[in-house]
Amino acid sequence: MVGLNKPKWPKAPTCWIDNKILYISIPFTWNLPDVKSMLMQRSLFWNHAVVGGPAIGLMPDFIDLEWVSIEQNYHEALKKVNPMATKTTVGCIRKCNFCAVSQIEGGFRELADWDDKPILIDNNLLAASQKHFDKVIDRLIKWKWADFNQGLDSRLLTDYHAERLKQIKKPMIRLALDDISYQDQWSTAFEKLRRAGIAKTNIRSYALLGFRTGPDEGWKRCEWIESHGIKVLPMWFHKLDTLKQHQVTDQQKHLGWTDIERKRVMQWYYQHNEKYGRSKYREC
Repeated sequence: MVGLNKPKWPKAPTCWIDNKILYISIPFTWNLPDVKSMLMQRSLFWNHAVVGGPAIGLMPDFIDLEWVSIEQNYHEALKKVNPMATKTTVGCIRKCNFCAVSQIEGGFRELADWDDKPILIDNNLLAASQKHFDKVIDRLIKWKWADFNQGLDSRLLTDYHAERLKQIKKPMIRLALDDISYQDQWSTAFEKLRRAGIAKTNIRSYALLGFRTGPDEGWKRCEWIESHGIKVLPMWFHKLDTLKQHQVTDQQKHLGWTDIERKRVMQWYYQHNEKYGRSKYREC
C-alpha cells in the first residue's frame, strides 16, 4: 500500500547545516535547555545558528545568544522535519486554554498554495471555506491516502466533509474528545464518517488527559471512545511553558494524578501493557 513507509515525526529537535549556518527546528519547550546548552558550546562546523519551531514560538527569549537568531517562517523547515507533511491553513478559529496555536500562529487564514504532500498538519482544516477544502481534497485523492495529523474539529464536520474525505482511498481521520462536554458533537461526527463509508480502522481519536479532570474521568472518556471500535490516542497535558516532559504538576496532583496513573493510561492505550491496565487502577 502506498504510504506504508511514510516518515515518522521526530521526537527531538531537527538540525541541519547549510552554508555554515546551523538550523534547528524545536518542537517542544522541554527541548529548549538541551538545545541552548549545545549552542553555547559552539562548533567549527557552523558560524551562526537559526532556531525556530513551536517551542521558540512559545518561549522566544529562552535562547538569548548573540550568535543565534530566530526565524519562524523558514520555508525548508517542515520539509526537513517530515518531507511528506504540508500545511494548507495557518492558525485556528478556536482559543482553547490548553492549546498553543493561537499564541504561535495567530488567527485563522487559508494559504493560496502549499506543497503537494499527503500528511496535513493544519490545526483546523474544517474551518476553511468549502472552496479551499475541495482544493485540498482534490490534491489528496491522487495520493490514495492522507493523514489529517492534527485532527479534524468534530464540531465543524459536515456530511459534505465526510463524503469528500471518503473519496480519498485511505484517509486517516483523527478526531478529538478533549472534554466530555463535546461528547454529542463527537458522536455526530463519528456517525457522519461511518455513514460516508469510512472504515473504523481509518478513524482515531485524541483524548487530552490531565487538564482540569482527574484519572477516573480520563479512563472513562478513553473507554467510551474505544467502545466505538476505534483506537484512542491519549495526550498528556503539558503547561505551555514547561521545561520538563511528562511532569505531573501540583495542579494535576490535586486532580488525583500521579506519575503512576499517567503511565497506566499511556502504557495501556499505546502498548496494551496489562501491568498498567484499567483493572489495576481500580484496585488502587
